[in-house]
Amino acid sequence: MEYLGSLGRLTGLPCHSEERVQPAARYITETTVEGRRRAQVRPVTPRSWDVVWDLSEPTEIAALTGFISGAWGRGPWVWVPVQAQVGNLLTPRESMLVDRASVSTEHIQDAGPVRDASGGWSARSVTVTITSGWVALARDVPVIAGKPVTFSADVEGSGPEVYVVFYDAAGGQMSTNAAAGSGADMQRVSVTATAPAGSVSANIGLRSTVTRAARPQVTWTAGPVPWSAGQGCRSAIVDGFTEDLLVANRFGPYSQVGFTVMEVS
Repeated sequence: MEYLGSLGRLTGLPCHSEERVQPAARYITETTVEGRRRAQVRPVTPRSWDVVWDLSEPTEIAALTGFISGAWGRGPWVWVPVQAQVGNLLTPRESMLVDRASVSTEHIQDAGPVRDASGGWSARSVTVTITSGWVALARDVPVIAGKPVTFSADVEGSGPEVYVVFYDAAGGQMSTNAAAGSGADMQRVSVTATAPAGSVSANIGLRSTVTRAARPQVTWTAGPVPWSAGQGCRSAIVDGFTEDLLVANRFGPYSQVGFTVMEVS
């Protein structure tokens, strides 16, 4: 089941589907008259999801057409594809620490490539520069009350701790949950908590005991899962809706539905 909507009002799209995601081209290339190829890099590459529902009932389609028809306004909305829920709810840039909530050098600093907990190389890492307390890596991660949320990160330090804190629709802080690693070597540390009643979002971050961190990951799972880059999307619109009637009988009409979700700034 995918989800679309605003924080606290995520609408489930229950139909079994196929998702195909594709980022925009990273480079613009041109060939000179001398035969040389030149490239210009785009700083941002927004993604598009092509979604197909093979056999859809009217009630399932109605959940989507509320967005297509403008009943929910003009958007944009939060988009939570299936892959993000069990892979990583952070955006690709958040999961790679290109974007993060705390950008001040008084709180956190870029630390370059690092050997992560798996023994491989991570392209980016950060160091925590506060002497006490917590620092956020990402804010406003979507949650659904009653669902488990797991935050994991590769961390090193003196008893390095990670945390997840839940917020209600008014921005009020609710429960805070933390977990600590053992020893000082780079290790994968996870904390799991159930989103409390009334919660709509979560912030994730690190304690001052963390000297270096990489590969942050948030999932709607009851425990840690293998590392995945971010698949979350905080701002999206829906277009390209198509409906092909397959059969209509005494049980009702059944259609094949297709639509496109586009990430926007």
